[in-house]
Amino acid sequence: MYTTDVGVIGLGQMGGSIAVRLTEAGFSVTGYDESDETLTRLAEDGIEPGDSPAAVASAADLVITSLPTPSIVESVYLDADGIDDGASRSDGVIALEMSSIEPETTRRIAAESEAVELLDAPVSGGPTNCADGSLMAIVGGDETVFEGETVQGVLESLSERIFYAGDVGSGHTVKLLNNVMSMGNLLLAMEVMSLGVAADVDGEVLYEILSNTGGASNQFRKRLPRVLNRNFEPGFTVDYARKDTGLALEMADNQDVPLALSGLVNQLYTKASAEGLGDEDCCSVVKLFEQSTGATVESESDVDETFTGYS
Repeated sequence: MYTTDVGVIGLGQMGGSIAVRLTEAGFSVTGYDESDETLTRLAEDGIEPGDSPAAVASAADLVITSLPTPSIVESVYLDADGIDDGASRSDGVIALEMSSIEPETTRRIAAESEAVELLDAPVSGGPTNCADGSLMAIVGGDETVFEGETVQGVLESLSERIFYAGDVGSGHTVKLLNNVMSMGNLLLAMEVMSLGVAADVDGEVLYEILSNTGGASNQFRKRLPRVLNRNFEPGFTVDYARKDTGLALEMADNQDVPLALSGLVNQLYTKASAEGLGDEDCCSVVKLFEQSTGATVESESDVDETFTGYS
């Protein structure tokens, strides 16, 4: 049993998975979410409900936040009855900010918090990776705090690979860059597969060959089997892809750096969202290209969707 008391704020698909994983690993976990139904459900998994972000922070050694937007993250940390408020009632708290947000928000929270030692620690991977502790964590902030027993114990319970990226904000910077690359790779894969199927190559044959060539990517190997099975159940949704690529463009604009290709990636996910695909998995962007070709990327038999991890 770990002696660290952990608070998790934001108990959606990812945050809830994090809370459950840490409880199973032996941590004492208190959670907060705006949804009372979510709190009640997760209490069955051993997660103690908290009344507010401040209440969670005042009782924790380490707080994790997993929230949908930068504005919500900022309010949860800095508003009255927020994390900084609660941490000031105790001896302070370490916080791991695991949302996908732009780095300027992280730096602003770190500068304005009086009782929070903030590390930005976004993760790569989804709830399934969280459940078996195979996430990848990318951390920015004070290196001494990062290397401390409290932080390492929590991160090692969630992640099989942990990277220190640099000063606060570096973790979120690298995460956004990763997501732009991932979503760009996926778009190109969907376009190519749609063309190949329209040219009368069997989709499953095309996948088998291309997944063993220099043009393959992790996103290709991970999501093409789902497309062939026409499985668009949400993991990382189109709307999340649109949001994160948009945040990367904002980050670039703040530094006067043009991102022509990344802008096109964002436009295509925005188009997919506008056409009603926002809540589907990001691989559903294949439907945009299928509209042009008139051919469906699918297999007559079930394709194994097992993905063994990032190489």
